[in-house]
Amino acid sequence: MYSKGEYVIYGSNGVCQVGDVTTLNIDNVPKDRKYYVLYPNNNGGVIYVPVDVASSRMRRVITRSEAEELIKRIPTIKPIEVSNERLLDEIYKKCIHSNECTEWIGLIKCIYDRKQLRLSEGKKITATDEKYMRMAEDALYLELGTALNMEKGQVLEYIIKEIEENNEEQ
Repeated sequence: MYSKGEYVIYGSNGVCQVGDVTTLNIDNVPKDRKYYVLYPNNNGGVIYVPVDVASSRMRRVITRSEAEELIKRIPTIKPIEVSNERLLDEIYKKCIHSNECTEWIGLIKCIYDRKQLRLSEGKKITATDEKYMRMAEDALYLELGTALNMEKGQVLEYIIKEIEENNEEQ
């Protein structure tokens, strides 16, 4: 069970703060069913999630130490593989909805490689690649920013600095 004030990842809504665990006083809603009241960090809305089904789509935000360890592992995380271009959208969606940082990193690396290849051929990045790159970066940077107590906009610079420092030490 998640506690009031805790940060969680909920589905494709990204990082949310648990505002409360309560019942709802709404017609046709069981009065004894508990709900998490979630406040997404990215859009200011409110989400009500039944406690009994939350575990399938909700998890805690990674800790600071997990975030730092993940950043150290970024150079070793492999890009996702796209064996069939016709399934591209489906493969990308699956990665985004996995709600796993390593999947997002693999997706970002895959799209980055595809972008570099297209640029070398004199082409632009596809709209699909651009869309999913933005989604993966937003999800990853928001979670890492929450774990590291920094603004989402500072995360990429922090990642680059940490990876460079780790490379110098080796």
